[in-house]
Amino acid sequence: MAYFFNTPEDQRSMLSAIGADSVSSLFDSIPSSLRLHRALCIPPALSELELSQHFSNLTSRNQGPGQKVCFLGGGSYDHFIPAAVDALASRGEFYTSYTPYQPEVAQGNLQAMFEYQSLICQLTGMDVSNASLYDGGSAAAEAVLLAMSVTKRPRKVICSSSVHPEYRQIIQTYFTCIGAELVTVEAPRGTANLDAIAHAIDQETACVLLQSPNFFGGIEDLGAAAKIAHSAGALLAVSVDPISLGLLKRPGDLGADVVVAEGQSLGTPMQFGGPYLGIMACREQFVRRLPGRIAGQTVDRRGRRCWVLTLQTREQHIRRERATSNICTNQGLFALRASIYLSLLGPQGLRETADLCLRKSHYLLRQLTAHPRFELAFSAPTFKEFVIRDRHDQVDSLLERALSDGYLAGLPLGRWYPAMRDCFLITTTEKRTRSEIDGLVASLTR
Repeated sequence: MAYFFNTPEDQRSMLSAIGADSVSSLFDSIPSSLRLHRALCIPPALSELELSQHFSNLTSRNQGPGQKVCFLGGGSYDHFIPAAVDALASRGEFYTSYTPYQPEVAQGNLQAMFEYQSLICQLTGMDVSNASLYDGGSAAAEAVLLAMSVTKRPRKVICSSSVHPEYRQIIQTYFTCIGAELVTVEAPRGTANLDAIAHAIDQETACVLLQSPNFFGGIEDLGAAAKIAHSAGALLAVSVDPISLGLLKRPGDLGADVVVAEGQSLGTPMQFGGPYLGIMACREQFVRRLPGRIAGQTVDRRGRRCWVLTLQTREQHIRRERATSNICTNQGLFALRASIYLSLLGPQGLRETADLCLRKSHYLLRQLTAHPRFELAFSAPTFKEFVIRDRHDQVDSLLERALSDGYLAGLPLGRWYPAMRDCFLITTTEKRTRSEIDGLVASLTR
């Protein structure tokens, strides 16, 4: 059902149309003896997040044991999504539209793309952004391909093992067919080993790829990494968690040349792993190597503001050998959701969301590590997720027990890192309440 505002101006207009003086005059026909003359016992107003949680608690009474409290992470997060995101993104002009092959007749879509690009540039500290990619993994692959094209070093890329293992797998799949080498430097302390990266880098290296916060939740020293990469003539590509930028310095301010991200946390539900949103932005001098579409602002012949597709790197539009549009047909609807989400929160709201994630995550960390069974696997500063080691080395049975108690407690890391089969990754977003966190701790420690 659509939501319609009822402003004071609307009320005055309607009252004037029916010849009434006020809203209260509409009830003059009701005898005074039948009216309520006492104050209603209404509790204090709730925020949208609190109200959503309240209704979720009410509806859970009618649901079976399948309802779980989510502490999963690793690239897909259970963040709060304001109701306006669904309401606006579901409008027919957005929801049913497709790629604008004749862009000048799709001004609304182009403006939405332009606003998205502007928000991403503000968020990341980059000069230009494309109009979105498929997901965070393919965006990371596009970042290293851009670096190889810019530096004209098509043979070698260095990354840390703290980068999401599935992102690295996607990049390796690309490299299989082009003969490039992906050098993965181990991160035994949970963050990139910069000394080892400096030793591995050479004049054939196109870029260094890092993730911050990384797959283990650790925050990387991007400034130092940028100096190492630039000293060898390579670029620094960084994958980020967009929510973390409410508190952390922007990667562009720390020397990053290309910034990518999984944009799911910006207003898109977890929805069984996709479809999601790939974010990609870079410095202005690389704009012609940026894959996908870029919407620009201009004026028409009457001097009115309008929008056009400034760059289109598709084979249909330019010579095939210059095309960089691999699998980057833009995820326009999810980019729109991200734009609405960021516009609703604003800088202060994003900061508050990030701060809640940080505080709740560290509260959970303290509660778990106070128990003798658990210890923090790495000492690096973390944002909203961290790695816990089970001293009993029974991660699978531990998580199964938590699941039976109603908690998706975390991701076992032995799947990607065999040496860490006694560890699991756990995440806390702003949605998790203190009672949910305490309930998870009670389940894991009993």
